[in-house]
Amino acid sequence: MVKSGLEEPGDDIPRVSQYRLAAHLGSAFLLYVGLLWTGLLHVLPRQKFEMTTQMRQLGKYAHGTMALVFFTALSGAFVAGLDAGLVYNSFPKFGDRWIPEDLFNFDPKWKNMFENHTTVQFNHRILGTTTAVAILSLWVWARRLRLTPRASLALNCLAGMSVVQISLGISTLLLYVPTWLASTHQMGSLTLLSFAVWLATELKKLPK
Repeated sequence: MVKSGLEEPGDDIPRVSQYRLAAHLGSAFLLYVGLLWTGLLHVLPRQKFEMTTQMRQLGKYAHGTMALVFFTALSGAFVAGLDAGLVYNSFPKFGDRWIPEDLFNFDPKWKNMFENHTTVQFNHRILGTTTAVAILSLWVWARRLRLTPRASLALNCLAGMSVVQISLGISTLLLYVPTWLASTHQMGSLTLLSFAVWLATELKKLPK
């Protein structure tokens, strides 16, 4: 990844490959999730709860939101690698349009997903919004169920952090991506992922 940023001509600003940046971030997050998951299962005593059909569904939904958080963070690596946060600095529209005109300018079309600045920002916005809606929907649904005190705390932390994270993302965009705010937004993604992992472990079925 670092080497890719040193291959630019001497008069250009060093810029690492967005592919290598995403691979580096994704592997780091996967390693972190594995360590955190294992650590939580060993350190926190399991709390008993009735494993009803609704609780099983809730557990699956929690795992789904965890995956959404991960892929949203991964899409953020492409935004950072391409400086795609500087293309459209308005929200919720892209300039004066809901769908930007230059969404599929590249050929072949699949390259737009990873190399078109507009498409990369569009994807990150859609994933971020979808993730926030999924987490808040999970929060509304789970509040009607009988969760353990620790699972309830994890759920509330996850919902609260999702609001903070999407607010950080919108602020970063509107303020033309100041470094300190972009870094805070990135740290927020790791915090959000941590709460998602915590909730998923709390809803894991107890061994017999």
